[in-house]
Amino acid sequence: MHPGYVLLATATCAFLGMQVILFTSSHHDAGQMARQVEETSELEIRLEKAVEEYGNLKMAFNHLEHQVLELSNSSGAAEVIEAAAEYPPGNEDMPCVGGPPNLEGVVAAVVTIAFNRPAYLARHMESVLEVHGRSPTNQRKFPLHISQDGLHEETRDAARSFLPRVRYLSHYELEAPVPHQRKENIAYYRISNHYKFIMRTFFDCFKFPRIIILEDDMQLAVDFFSYFEATAPLLSSDPTLYCVSSWNDHGQDRFVRDPLRLYRSDFFPGLGWMMGRSTWDGFRDAWPDSYWDDWIRLNSTRRGRQCIRPEICRNFNFGEKGSSKGFFYRRFLKPIRLNDQDIDWKLQDLSYLAPDRYQAELEGKLSEAPVVSDHLEALAAKGMVRLLYDSQEHYEGITQAMSMLREWKDGVPRGGYHGVVTILANDATIFIAPSDAFVPPPSTQPEGTRPLKVDATGALVRSGEKVRLSRRDQRWEEERPARLAEAAARREQRLIELRNSTRTRRHSYTL
Repeated sequence: MHPGYVLLATATCAFLGMQVILFTSSHHDAGQMARQVEETSELEIRLEKAVEEYGNLKMAFNHLEHQVLELSNSSGAAEVIEAAAEYPPGNEDMPCVGGPPNLEGVVAAVVTIAFNRPAYLARHMESVLEVHGRSPTNQRKFPLHISQDGLHEETRDAARSFLPRVRYLSHYELEAPVPHQRKENIAYYRISNHYKFIMRTFFDCFKFPRIIILEDDMQLAVDFFSYFEATAPLLSSDPTLYCVSSWNDHGQDRFVRDPLRLYRSDFFPGLGWMMGRSTWDGFRDAWPDSYWDDWIRLNSTRRGRQCIRPEICRNFNFGEKGSSKGFFYRRFLKPIRLNDQDIDWKLQDLSYLAPDRYQAELEGKLSEAPVVSDHLEALAAKGMVRLLYDSQEHYEGITQAMSMLREWKDGVPRGGYHGVVTILANDATIFIAPSDAFVPPPSTQPEGTRPLKVDATGALVRSGEKVRLSRRDQRWEEERPARLAEAAARREQRLIELRNSTRTRRHSYTL
């Protein structure tokens, strides 16, 4: 064999050997790096859990400290709690933090939800007290409360500054929730637990007939309490209703006109809303561990029932810092018109909101309204017109062109009644309505299934293809039942410790 061939073969073998060594080393390094990344992630999770455990223990200690103070001077402590209207911290699974009040003349308890925005809470409560004080009877009809999630000190101090005009409660968790997915934002679970605590406390413990739930970034309209007093009988007498809201998702200044006009809606508006105890009786056993508002908007939860909402909003959301930030706030929330007319709603005839009459009158208006071809023709029209859509995608295109919120939940558009969304623009009353060719979209959450995708904010995506889970997510999915069982066991142990540490004592609650 030619010496050159031998040299070439030797060099080739040496090169291939070196490549094998490099590949093996690189593969080893990559595996080692992957293990290091995995270990770092596990340490981060353990650190987050340790921080949560510390917060839970601190709040449990505060709860025990409060109870020990009562036992050390039982009558004196009770007088302090009653006079200041401040209750010891509570949990949705613990005994009641207070007993039934005197409910004579009460329309609804008003509960403001707070967490960690003390400046917002102070601004909100000043607005609430100003409107509340316009009538001396509101103190009896609408007793005011703040329910804080956790014990953020600055927020607690802000709440206490309004005592005893406002009663104060705080909710804390016995055990951190276990999300369905590793990447989910645990805040959604904590919010749902806080709402459960409020519902259970005010309906099951305090026995209020209704509650009005507010958030700490709301400014109230001058007729806020008059509005809810007049609509409370409707909520009690009409089984096709499950809430009354002070909010209109399409309440931007360019789309509203009549401060006296109210609507029925299949879409739960939230944002300053009233619910009755009988509705909670149906919700109690099925209350979700997260995403409570999406759950209420499901057809399986709503069961054909509707909410009353105004054309012009009775609250204004000033909370640019929070879940709705930046562009969304400036485009959809900041332009909301807050009613400024002091309307005595007891003098208004609301009989047109009865279900049969409301549907018949709307059908009559739709039959009289001519059909327009597009949104530009609708905006230029005078009087009533119909703007038809053939599909959810078509509706979303129309509302996007008109700078409206275009969200659907379980086949229902925001602000819609039987698919019809009513707005007033320029000189036109525009009914955005389904055409005869419209086919309702399938449920966004079919029975027995669970969404798997998480968006950038940590919220679950309820439509589209299911995404492939990573190995860590698969492991989380497999370990979740055991995690839930462990959390439940620790939760039960803490309940036992709390009950054994001091005798449970019901606190008087007087209006």
